[in-house]
Amino acid sequence: MVGILRESQQLLAANRQLRRQQQELQRLTTDLQAAYEQLQALDERKDEFLYTVTHELRTPLTSIRALSEILSDNPELDEEERLRFLHTITKESERLSRLITLVLDLEKYESGKATLTAAPVAVAELVAEAVAAVEQLAQARHIQLVVAVAPDLPTLPADRDRLMQVLVNLLSNAVKACPADGSGRIRVGAEVRAGQLHLHVTDNGKGIDPAYHQLIFDKFYQAQHQTMRKPEGSGLGLAITRNIVELHQGRIWVESAPEQGASFLLTLPLHAQEQPTHNL
Repeated sequence: MVGILRESQQLLAANRQLRRQQQELQRLTTDLQAAYEQLQALDERKDEFLYTVTHELRTPLTSIRALSEILSDNPELDEEERLRFLHTITKESERLSRLITLVLDLEKYESGKATLTAAPVAVAELVAEAVAAVEQLAQARHIQLVVAVAPDLPTLPADRDRLMQVLVNLLSNAVKACPADGSGRIRVGAEVRAGQLHLHVTDNGKGIDPAYHQLIFDKFYQAQHQTMRKPEGSGLGLAITRNIVELHQGRIWVESAPEQGASFLLTLPLHAQEQPTHNL
């Protein structure tokens, strides 16, 4: 009887151990399945990103080649038309150069090679210069630009050129999102709260579904529905913008809903901080 009881206890212990192993195996299987699905989703978004960038590169190249061939094959073209074609070639070349710069910049930020050249920045002047850079585009679309920045804000320790890139990108996106029927409105504001500079760029465009609020800062993101607001072109601008803000030890996010416009908000510390050593 003692031997039978001992064997029964051993069998029960073995069964408990087997159940624990089965549960652990099931957990590992679930984790592996979730990781596999995440990798699949990332791979699909990567493929879409590469397709989009390739398409964006091909479009100006096709235009440049076509117009160049027209100019080469038709030396009798009148001067006005020739100048118009040359102007378009120049614009498309600039567009191509901008896209290549975006791709190279993103690689630099994500590899940890990007550095800051920090110096005191006058925020009001920075905002005014960024607004001036997009003012002509806004006027062409009959969009009202409203600036609410106190002139006596403290200086911000930052890389001026990179912050200018952030503001111009946010403002350009806002211009593209606004209606062009004369009702478009963009508001740019800046204030100091709790030792941080708070900046916002708000538009009254189509808005962004909350489900996409995090995804739009992903370099692989492309919205699936044309009814939703999505990044124009390659979608690299917001990814680079986030990297620049985080390199400044700041934070950026969006508050929006469909058909209710969008507010892109960012906070930046007013005191210089030690730069992180890890890659972004």
